[in-house]
Amino acid sequence: MQKRPTKILVIRSATRILDQTLVSLHEEFPGCHITVLVPQSVKESMQQDSKVNEVLAIPDQRRMNIASYGKDNIRQLQEMEFDLAVSLYNIDHGLGYSNIDLLACAAKAKSVRGYNSRGTFVEVTRVTATKKSFMEKTSFFWVAINYIATSILFVIITFALTGEWFFRLLFGKKQTAKVIKTVSPTSAREPVKVQA
Repeated sequence: MQKRPTKILVIRSATRILDQTLVSLHEEFPGCHITVLVPQSVKESMQQDSKVNEVLAIPDQRRMNIASYGKDNIRQLQEMEFDLAVSLYNIDHGLGYSNIDLLACAAKAKSVRGYNSRGTFVEVTRVTATKKSFMEKTSFFWVAINYIATSILFVIITFALTGEWFFRLLFGKKQTAKVIKTVSPTSAREPVKVQA
């Protein structure tokens, strides 16, 4: 009985490493069948690539994710029974790509990988993708909290310094005048000469 070719879904989320990843996949899985999920605007050009067997399109949007692809399309991906789903990262650690990881996991392939710009990959599970998503969202939350706290502290310090300046302006001259009165030329003593 002849084994069917390995079915691979590649989500085109990082264009600069797409070609090297396709070459790497063909070397690792000779005779594989590669389906690439791309934004609608590049579907035609992607169909010209000889390393790709099938091209699926997702509506052009700022971010590719489960919501932008739609439940019906996700169900069709699941019915295609992929052996491997691949997310592409422009950066080594893959932070910022949790939406792509979750989309790859939603295809319910037997395994999911995240390929980075060095050509290496990490295994991705729904748990790791969800954890990455949580880290991304909470890091944005803490950055926002940090900006708000910094702004509040800036306002408080500015008011405090302005208040101090007004306080010195109003009450500082009176103290200076008193100091001048106490150190007058008539109250200064002449040095005493000591005879030997």
